[in-house]
Order: sequence, then C-alpha cells, then structure tokens
Amino acid sequence: MNGRMPSPDRSMPTGAEFEYIVAEAFRKARWRVRRHPATGDMCADFIVGKGARQYVVEVKSAAEGRRDRLIPLLAQAILQAQSFARQLPERAAPLAVVAARRVPASVAEHLKRFAARYAPDVAVGIVDAEGLRSFVGPGLEGLEAKPSSHTKRRTAPRQRLPDLFSDLNQWMLKIVLGQDLPERLISIPREPIRNASELARAADVTIMSASRFLKKLADEGFLDEYSETLRIVRVDELLERWALESRKTWRDLPARWIIKQDVKRLFAGVARYAAESKAELPSKSRLSPERTLKPQPRLCVGLLAAADALDIGFVRGASPHLYLERLDFDVLHQLGLTVEDSVHRSDVYIRIPSNKEAIFRPCVPRHGLPVSDVVQIWLDASTHPTRGREQADEIRRRVLKPLFGKRP
Repeated sequence: MNGRMPSPDRSMPTGAEFEYIVAEAFRKARWRVRRHPATGDMCADFIVGKGARQYVVEVKSAAEGRRDRLIPLLAQAILQAQSFARQLPERAAPLAVVAARRVPASVAEHLKRFAARYAPDVAVGIVDAEGLRSFVGPGLEGLEAKPSSHTKRRTAPRQRLPDLFSDLNQWMLKIVLGQDLPERLISIPREPIRNASELARAADVTIMSASRFLKKLADEGFLDEYSETLRIVRVDELLERWALESRKTWRDLPARWIIKQDVKRLFAGVARYAAESKAELPSKSRLSPERTLKPQPRLCVGLLAAADALDIGFVRGASPHLYLERLDFDVLHQLGLTVEDSVHRSDVYIRIPSNKEAIFRPCVPRHGLPVSDVVQIWLDASTHPTRGREQADEIRRRVLKPLFGKRP
C-alpha cells in the first residue's frame, strides 16, 4: 500500500456531463432548453420545448450499461418526470433518459420494451458516451444518432472552450456576471463596463487579455452585442460549461487535526492568518528594486462551509474545505492541521486551485473570515459528491436568479 487514493476514471462522463450531452442534442435539433426548472419543492433536470410540444426531462446515469443497472434508473427517472410534469402549471409530457459510457443495442431495446410495458405514456431516451442517441416519443425522431465507430476516451464537453475558462477569464466572467449579485456574496469592482479598456481597468489585467476574452465570448454567442454595457446571454449554458471545466482546476488534500478542535476554532485561525498576512504584506513603495518578498499563500473557506458562512447554506454535516494558494506545511501547522496519516482519517480538505486569481480576488471578507464568492460556491457544489447538487440547486433558485431573469 502506498497510501495514495485511486484516481477517478476521467474517461467516464459524470451525471452533469450526460445532462449536458442530452441538452446539447435538443439544442442542435432547435428545441428550447430550460435548465433546472423548479415548481414547489421539486426540481427537474430541464424542460425542452419545440412549438407547442414540451417535455420534462430527467436524466439518470450509471458507470456500466448493464440491464440490471439501467432498469432501476429508468424506473426512477420515469417516476420523477411524471411527478414533476403533474405539478407544472403548463402542459408538459414526461421524458425519462438513462445514460452510461456504453449501452449495447440489446440493452437499449430491452429498456424501450420495459418502458412500453410499464409506462407507455412516458417518452424514453437512451444515451451513451460513444454517440448513441435513441429516443421514443412524439416529436423526438430527429434526435436519433448511432454510436461512433471510433470510441473517444473523453467526451466532447470536457474539451469545450478551454480558453474561455482560463484563470483570468474566470475572474473577468465573475466581474461581468457579478454586477447583478449582492456585494455581500461576491467582491468585485462595481461599475458599468462598456468595453475591453474598462474591463481591463476593473479587472487589473492587460487590455489584450480583456479584448481576447470578449472576442471569445462573442465568438461563442455569449455576448449581447446590442447592450450598451457588457451583458452575457445564454447564461444557463455558460454556467453549465463552466462547471464542467472547473473540476479540472483543483485537487483536494485530506488533512486532520494535530490536536482535536472544532470548525469554529479553525475558522478563527483562518481569519487571524488572513489578517496577519495582509498586515505583513509590504507596499511596493517600501521595496527596493533588488529586494522582493514572496507573500504568504492566500487562503479562504470554500465549498459548503463557505455557503454556511455567507448564510446561503442548505446542506449540513460535510467536512470543511479550505482553499490554499499553494501547499505550505507551515501554514497548515499554524491552523492546527497536518496531512500525515490523513488518508484514512480526514477532518478538513485542503484544495489547491490552479485558477488562483479567480478564487482569491473575488472572495468575500465575512467578519474577517475570507470566504469563496457565491459563483465559485455554485461551481464547486455542482460537482461535489456530498449532496452538492442539492446545495447548487438551492443557490441557483434563491441567489443566482438575477443572472437568468435579466438576460435572454
């Protein structure tokens, strides 16, 4: 045993990626797609519409395309889609979709027969990462596609828009999107931004960086070309792509207490560290050209613990996460943490991001405690295994709503 945790299979698309694949299939067929609609206390994966026809879509995925894995998931998707469709004020039919890395043709046919026998009024879809798109239901004929003869190890969504989500581009995205969000939830320059020069000044980046970023947004169809100030459209799709890309920008390191303490004391230590680091940082005027000091690594609370600190948390009991700019064992020791023997007993997770500016520039000081901004919390929660999707859905409904309500 070498103490290393097994690496996840990066060739296996996640549930969020399969949702994206299904949504893109409908968009390419010119269907309207509305992500994560909510009614009452229920939330669906998305609603699609074309003309007068509407479907409530529930997507379930498994690692293997075996019959015994997919049948229970199909049944669950059918029940959830039916339940949500009944609560909608407008008319919509249920559509249950199941997905896996590879679904053999024989399994796909069995799934269709199962649905026809037990839920004949429910439309069904079967999707895999090799290109299979098989749908049964009124108006769904144009979505059919056969698997590719050449299997790709990675799905298309993981390769999309690598340049758009660079570190500084994520920071600039937060500035543009964050104008509609409360100051207590994201720290950004608050001012109307009309062009690349004004964005560069607000973001403290070069004009070239801002120009390239805006061109990429425009090329991908995310920039409102008729607005006097910079406005982003198709926010729903942009955020979903962003969430898929963001999972590649960090790694988690388990840590444990040196001496047992509670989270309140840990956060007090984080606030004290942040205050001391800020006080010790020398101004440029006090540094000679020959002498530069490497600043202490930046630190902030992240993920579900950050949501709690900003009073937008809805999930309890998860281990706290700390964002640390670079691995520094002295800093961990100051906080009463060690990574020794922590693989099998972790009290805290340390996340080392590669998108450092996008993480630390917009973080929010909460009573002296540096906390991740609300957009970052949503991105992180979207792929967090401990009820993270539930947290992300609540943030979307209660906090990020202005991003969608004011844009086409």
